[in-house]
Amino acid sequence: MFLIPTGTDRDDGRKPVLVPLLVVACIASFLRTGGRPRSVDELQQRIEFLERYALSYEGFEWWQVFSYQFLHGGWFHLLSNMFFLAAFGVVLESRLGRLGFLAIYLAGGAVAGLAQAWIGHWISPSEGWAPIIGASGSTSALLGAVFALYPRGNVRGIAIPQFMPAQTSIQWMMAFAIAIDVVRTIVDWSGAGNSGIATLAHLSGILFGFAIGVALLASGLLRRDDADMLFLIKQWWRRREMRLALESAGTGGASGTVAARVRADAGVRETDAQQVLRGTIAAAHRERDYTLAADLYAKLLRELPTATLPAGIQLDVANELARSGRHALAAQAYGRFVERFRTHPACDDARLLLASIEGRRLGDPAAALRTLDGLAGRPLDEDRARLAAELRAECQAVQGTRR
Repeated sequence: MFLIPTGTDRDDGRKPVLVPLLVVACIASFLRTGGRPRSVDELQQRIEFLERYALSYEGFEWWQVFSYQFLHGGWFHLLSNMFFLAAFGVVLESRLGRLGFLAIYLAGGAVAGLAQAWIGHWISPSEGWAPIIGASGSTSALLGAVFALYPRGNVRGIAIPQFMPAQTSIQWMMAFAIAIDVVRTIVDWSGAGNSGIATLAHLSGILFGFAIGVALLASGLLRRDDADMLFLIKQWWRRREMRLALESAGTGGASGTVAARVRADAGVRETDAQQVLRGTIAAAHRERDYTLAADLYAKLLRELPTATLPAGIQLDVANELARSGRHALAAQAYGRFVERFRTHPACDDARLLLASIEGRRLGDPAAALRTLDGLAGRPLDEDRARLAAELRAECQAVQGTRR
């Protein structure tokens, strides 16, 4: 399946201005220069035009790094680039502003074209006169920038040959684009084939756009959030450091010095390693890395089945375990919360979630009914009362069939 991109799930609904103008400029330029030459004189004029405005190593002029971006060799070449421009340009024009978007588009195309011309000439000097045309270097820069700003985003489009709406992750599209261009580059420059595609421009454009996006985030010129590439890099590094700290603390084994302090709430003596693990869970939660916090709590439960975290952390960890499908661990975490924090405002919700997991996921209606008994006499609102009644009826029906 091939996806023709039409947009992303990060579009905020703002109407772009420069994106349609660039599309119109590319189409107008193609209509002015496209089509078959109808005479020898027209062919000669076309050649002279390309020599002046297409980008090449041997006939280089400074304006070519911009003019070549508006020239295309055919309808397929033009339309494919315009789809990518529209798909990624809209979200970037909104995020970067008009001037910022135009700058990254033109500069990305310029860098991509120069890389194709100069590296291509270095690899194969005989290709120095070959004209380079098209906006693919520019649109590749847009793809790289979107990946830096929204690495967890999705690309919407039309699936080919099904011709149906579809979407894929930006990460997958980046990986696919890079893999295809790397393979084409190797095949072309090894002499095994000749795709006629400026693969070095694509790869250079992606790298440029990604680098600019990361630089804008790192410099503070763009507002950071917990969905950009710098956050993911920081999260990965933090996880690595935490895991190294845990390994050095010896949490992977059963040994460890028994701590002098005894937890008053549980009456269980904890090792130093377990205390380090508990503190690391709190640090991961503070950084909103709930996945790591849940993983570490699962590790703590294996060593200390009665371990309970502070209320807010315990509930978030239980929710993450449920979200990731680790139902037995989620039930254990919700159970610890319900047992320890009976007066907490979220206790009724946690009890309902626990009963739902026990009855619907773990197939233990008896445990679910015991959990629901804890709601007796509680002032539940209409939705919660209805859910509790549904769960109770389901569990009683299952028990009846088993008898």
